[in-house]
Amino acid sequence: MAFHELIGQSAARAFLQRGLATGRLPASLLFTGPSGVGKRQFALALAQALNCPEAPDTGCGRCASCQRIAHGEHPDVKLIVPDGAHIRIGQVREAIHIAADLPYEGRRRVVIFERADAFNTAAANAFLKTLEEPPAHAQLILISARPDALPATIRSRCPVVRFALLSPDEVEQCLERYARRPPADQRLLARLAQGRPGTVAGLDLEVYRQQRRALLELLTLLGQGNAIPRLLKAAQYFGKLERPDFEFVLDILASLVRDLVCMKVAPAAAETSPSPEDQPAPEDRLVHSDVQPKLAELANLFPLERLHQMLSRFEGIRRDLDRNINRVLALEAALLELSAKV
Repeated sequence: MAFHELIGQSAARAFLQRGLATGRLPASLLFTGPSGVGKRQFALALAQALNCPEAPDTGCGRCASCQRIAHGEHPDVKLIVPDGAHIRIGQVREAIHIAADLPYEGRRRVVIFERADAFNTAAANAFLKTLEEPPAHAQLILISARPDALPATIRSRCPVVRFALLSPDEVEQCLERYARRPPADQRLLARLAQGRPGTVAGLDLEVYRQQRRALLELLTLLGQGNAIPRLLKAAQYFGKLERPDFEFVLDILASLVRDLVCMKVAPAAAETSPSPEDQPAPEDRLVHSDVQPKLAELANLFPLERLHQMLSRFEGIRRDLDRNINRVLALEAALLELSAKV
């Protein structure tokens, strides 16, 4: 997909196009920003612009070269993704070899590292020499939503291109293009995206709604405060999910609690606002506006301070996942602590 077809990210787009037009694009780049905002699409568009025979330095998105890059079939463009939890030294050696070779049929060799923060120590060290002295015919692109997790030696050698959350209009454009659904589903996806359409484009909404129902029941149990055995059973069920599914559950849970906070805060804000008629309706602020009646019931069960405590605990578990914590025990401890605060 050519640059002119991409949605949003005007600052990143302008920087890259200016570098292409002047021939002064840095040989190594670090694309940073939240997941799902288009970093990978921009990296592939850059690879197209560097190799497109029909529209050099812009990319047409339609020729055989651009199409093969988009489908991962071009011999001069390599996308490297983590092998399990890490990008390993064997993958880096392959990348170094690809970057060192002259282009086979295009003008530039392009190596793209997805989730570059997954470099293990040996891989990062092996890659430093190439970053310090990249071949003149090579373009290196590192993509990361967690740039602070990259070794400082790598970060310091890569100019940063920052990507931001998309606006609501841009999210809707993305979903219209990549994930057309019935109107009710489309509205839910747009709210769930929170500026990151790539995180919801392939979402199975039937599975999502099933998990959400289970988590609404979990919040109901927390609000009642007398259901310890059922809370422990829920912790066992959710905690034994694979990490991506567990993170998915934590994301839903946190977004539900944020909606409850919003419902508690919105009436007070409307009362103190000099122009309450200018305030958006509560349902317009909610991610889960399609289950607003159930949220209203739950909001009555929790004081605002407790909702903030819940958010802090669930987000703390999410942060601690990188330390390989026991997910069942962490969730049990959180639910028991929160239940005791009733």
